[in-house]
Amino acid sequence: MNKLQERIDAVRNDREHGSRWLVGETIAILEELARAPDGSPEERLAQIHAAGEELMQARPAMAAIAGAVRRILQAPGGLAGMAQEAARLREEYERAPQAIIAHARPLLAGTLMTHSLSGTVLEALHACASQIKRVIVLEGRPRYEGREVARRLQNLNLAVTLITDAEAAIFLPDCTAVVVGADSVLANGDVINKAGTALLAWASRGYGIPFYVLCESLKISSQPWTGDLSLLEEKEPEEVLEEPIPGIEVRNFYFDRTPGELVTAIVTERGFFNKEPLSDSH
Repeated sequence: MNKLQERIDAVRNDREHGSRWLVGETIAILEELARAPDGSPEERLAQIHAAGEELMQARPAMAAIAGAVRRILQAPGGLAGMAQEAARLREEYERAPQAIIAHARPLLAGTLMTHSLSGTVLEALHACASQIKRVIVLEGRPRYEGREVARRLQNLNLAVTLITDAEAAIFLPDCTAVVVGADSVLANGDVINKAGTALLAWASRGYGIPFYVLCESLKISSQPWTGDLSLLEEKEPEEVLEEPIPGIEVRNFYFDRTPGELVTAIVTERGFFNKEPLSDSH
């Protein structure tokens, strides 16, 4: 039980991975619980439901975690059915990037700008490397995840320029497009992603640069934006300002909301985002 709680806490507190890893870990936790040999069926059902509820609340910004939990817990056939659904979902999720790349390939050429660590975007940029001139990477304060993105892209032999978030507008006129991932896509097409994404989308609109979002359909939520800032996951102010200054309030939201009208296209493994067929299934 202690190890289970440690894994759930790791999902809740993770600051290093993108949502792909967190969703994969969520699926793995529930699949292992469904297949666990210890305890009565009733005890195991209670445990998997309790773990699922906790995981659903762990990361409000990441719709795919809640979507994965619902699919597994609502599977028919009891524990065996849940285990089968978890395995099926894991395979679908692992295959999704290749299908996304197939749809997105014509869009990813020339000089591109990206923001935030997205495993799906990294795979897509790698797959399209031969048609990409350069990738401009925002550093991603406050934890500077863009530095890791830049390192990974350089290791994939892509030409990379790393800039501060505030420099985006300087480099946008030289870009063919902006490409980012998503932690959630709301019912109306609004995108929840790393804080700074919305400002980048507004700047892209101003310069007439296409703004593309690549993500798995599991991240599409049936929920609308209500203005509830808890969805944006506020973290410790010390990440922004290590030593407090009396009289100064510091805020540190990890995510923001990009209005759907600023997004040129959302590309999923099932094609381009269409609210009705995609959102109805989640």
